[in-house]
Amino acid sequence: GGWRPPPPPPASPPPPPPPAAALGGCFGDPQAVNPVCYLGAGRQATPMHFDPSENLLCVVQGAKELTLFHPADTPNLYPAGERNSAAVYSLANLCDPADADRFPALAEARPLRALVREGDVLYLPCGWWHAVRGSEGRNLSVNYWFALHESKADARVEVDGIVARAARESAALG
Repeated sequence: GGWRPPPPPPASPPPPPPPAAALGGCFGDPQAVNPVCYLGAGRQATPMHFDPSENLLCVVQGAKELTLFHPADTPNLYPAGERNSAAVYSLANLCDPADADRFPALAEARPLRALVREGDVLYLPCGWWHAVRGSEGRNLSVNYWFALHESKADARVEVDGIVARAARESAALG
């Protein structure tokens, strides 16, 4: 026969599932704030802190340099109580060389360094301290926070204890 229309184009593959769906067995419920985007103009810094939730840091553009500390380093990191409702910050500023003298226990802490590049995802467990610096130029990351999975109840007790101690010490200082 005659003329026939061309066949329809093949269907696009379905989009990948969001992290919560793909990794749901590893995490508790997603936090209501998800996702949170951070746009940096270049070399911006986030002070040392820890989040009381688990976190997936997804770099979309540029890179993020992280200095990480295990929760066991908490006594050496000078927790300052809650600066806001979401995180516990340190009194020490890793970007200020003078803080090595002001906070001598920092020398006992054991930092790990990570460079998270475009397309990378970093898992930050609840209670891990981190300071973040953006790459040169524009950089963009998306964070997803999750409650602790019920199988990690022991970590929740530890983090709650750190938050309570930091709040007491912060109140005593000022």
